[in-house]
Amino acid sequence: MLKKITPFLLLLASAATAVAQTATSQTATAQQSPDPQQQQEEKAKLEKKAVALLEQVVADAQVLKLPENRIRVQIAAGDMLWDKNPARARGLLTDAGAMLGQVMLEVDRTDRDDMMTVNQLRQDLVLTAGRHDAELGYQLLHSTQQQQPTQIAITPARGNRQFIFDQGNNLEQSLLATVAVTDPKFAYQKAVESLDKGEFPTSLSRILTQLQTKDAELFKKLSDKTLNRLASDSLLASREATSVAVNLLSPGPLPSSTASNQPGSTAANANANARAPILSESAYHDLMESAITAALSVTSMGPVNNIQRGGGAARVMRGPQQQQQQQNPPDDATVRQNNARSILFSLQGMLPQIDQYMPDRAQAVRQKLTELGVNNNTMQTFGNQYRTAMQQGSSDSLVTAASTAPSQIQSRLYQQAAQKAVDEGNTDKALDIANSHLDEAGRTAIMQAVDFKKLTTTAAPEKLNEIKQKLAALPSDSDRVKYLIDLTTATQKDNQKLALKFLDDARNLVARRAMDYKDFEDQIKVADAYAALDSKKSFEIMDAGIAQLNELLQAATVLNGFEVDIFKEGELSLRANNDLVGMISRYGAELSVLAKVDFDGARGSADKFQLPEPRMNARLMIVQSILGTQPVANVNNRRGNFQFVMR
Repeated sequence: MLKKITPFLLLLASAATAVAQTATSQTATAQQSPDPQQQQEEKAKLEKKAVALLEQVVADAQVLKLPENRIRVQIAAGDMLWDKNPARARGLLTDAGAMLGQVMLEVDRTDRDDMMTVNQLRQDLVLTAGRHDAELGYQLLHSTQQQQPTQIAITPARGNRQFIFDQGNNLEQSLLATVAVTDPKFAYQKAVESLDKGEFPTSLSRILTQLQTKDAELFKKLSDKTLNRLASDSLLASREATSVAVNLLSPGPLPSSTASNQPGSTAANANANARAPILSESAYHDLMESAITAALSVTSMGPVNNIQRGGGAARVMRGPQQQQQQQNPPDDATVRQNNARSILFSLQGMLPQIDQYMPDRAQAVRQKLTELGVNNNTMQTFGNQYRTAMQQGSSDSLVTAASTAPSQIQSRLYQQAAQKAVDEGNTDKALDIANSHLDEAGRTAIMQAVDFKKLTTTAAPEKLNEIKQKLAALPSDSDRVKYLIDLTTATQKDNQKLALKFLDDARNLVARRAMDYKDFEDQIKVADAYAALDSKKSFEIMDAGIAQLNELLQAATVLNGFEVDIFKEGELSLRANNDLVGMISRYGAELSVLAKVDFDGARGSADKFQLPEPRMNARLMIVQSILGTQPVANVNNRRGNFQFVMR
């Protein structure tokens, strides 16, 4: 029939089809791509709601009993409001500094937890302010610096032990590194001032990383000045100099293709805390030579001074031994030997780099390590490879780490590598790892994972019976939930009805009352998966979990001081290192994700927390999600505290 149509009619038909397709395409494009102005208006409305909610939280926080809780709200609010209302944000942070100063005067210095909390608050305040305004950060750093008492109070309960505020330069160096991200010229000036005074800021490598991508001229000036100061003698005389040198050497030199140190090189993506390559091969060679020369001056395996690292409350021991150490500080020779040993031990972990860039010096380093009885670097090598594996997060890196791991953890690493290969979609590789390195139980688990991975790529209604059988064979409901969510993700684009069927099955598995924290975690995963398909069900799951968390919190108020210790003066303490408090924070984090789908729904669920502290925490997380702010890194926080936004 079509063959009988004249060319003219064919042309008309083609034209009509083209017009129709163009109209349809334009309509589809209009539907798929909302008007940018409308999007901007919607975003503005949402941010207005978020700011109003934030101001309500700040007002509500004034009735909190614990100063530490009020201070955390002030810090978080100041951070989130800075771009919207700098004057208001500055006032909140300044007020937080005043409150913190009062707390520092009144805190019980014999209580380790209280002192750690105060030091952590100070860090959060100073670094948050410094990220927005360098001058304000330094102002708060100095205004919250307290004089130490000359007399040590002895208490019957704790004897003659006391803890002090972090008065060293750890926080100042963290502040300098934070400032370098937003104001590298200010950081450059501070670094130069320190070098001119013969000091070596430990944040130098991070400052150089930022300057390298943002100001090539200042980068060259500071790097030249730094390298000129880091001669072998300086490394032996100064512990800080050795630290700077190791930080510069450990990442290796810049690849030759990016050694020009121009903005836009591979270091451009480095963050303030990353140890990205900074030195050219020539500069790296010179500094490594200085470090090796210093390290080879070690004469014995004497005691190495215990170096206080990180922030937090420093422990001060009072007694005859401590007094004797104060009266007899180490002489110059001892200091130089200690620093030489520190460099040598650091070079032990860099032997592969020495082999590559300075092979003529590698044997001397190994010989010195052997002379001192430090010739077994298996654990050091494994540690480096394991850190690399965690950073890269690939099955290949995990296999490499497993190959040199101690026997007691080797199987676990191979299991992780095989599972990672499954997640990557490389099922053949996963099976090869399992067959080569895992026992029968491990192989069975990976084979099940492979089967399900294959099912997720070919899931269809006609395979439901096969899927049900495989689900039934899994060892736990938690495993079933995981794979049902995987099936949902794999099918929701092409068959939303089938995806919802899988997700409804997962919901049935988590609908019962949670019996442990793993059950709560599974509820959150299912709620998160519903967000793109049926957000109403997301909030129903979250609300049920919050209701049970309220019950557990009420029970905890009765057990506080016996089985749990998360309340102080009748108020939930945000410093508590407790699984229950951690799960409350997890629910707040999930609500912050759901807020992008339904702000009012997320706020409504947050309001279902009966106690004000978790309710405020969830609200602040929601605001943070909408305003797009990120808290500063808690570089010195050594435990998983429950904190407003600062998590």
